[in-house]
Amino acid sequence: MTLKEIKITRINHVGIPITNRQKSLPFYRDILGLRIIPSQVDSPNVIWTQLADGAMVHPIETDNPTGGASHVAFQVEDFDKTLKKLEELGITIKEGPGERFDGQRFLFILDPDGNRIEITTGNNLKKNNRTTDEWGYTSND
Repeated sequence: MTLKEIKITRINHVGIPITNRQKSLPFYRDILGLRIIPSQVDSPNVIWTQLADGAMVHPIETDNPTGGASHVAFQVEDFDKTLKKLEELGITIKEGPGERFDGQRFLFILDPDGNRIEITTGNNLKKNNRTTDEWGYTSND
């Protein structure tokens, strides 16, 4: 079943569980460069941050994080420069850097609470023969 009336155009926000605001906020603000913006809800445990394109990330302080997003991906302007800076800061690259079939480059790091953070370029940078069926299974045609 497809609802053609619903057209998702981009990610609006992602909530990420954190355990310590003092450890996590500098990671998101100072290392990843997210801008802190005023919260639009009455919930002191939610930090509102925003990317340059307007998408938001909400680190949510909790005493017992039991789940959350598997990861959030941040697209960067200059992948090589970002990789170099992360290495200079002593941030461990947990996976990658690598390149996907469409030319998109990526790497994964962890925030102070162990949440997986993906750093990526844009996608669809080169053509390939990959297709998907109605259930989302991908193949090379």
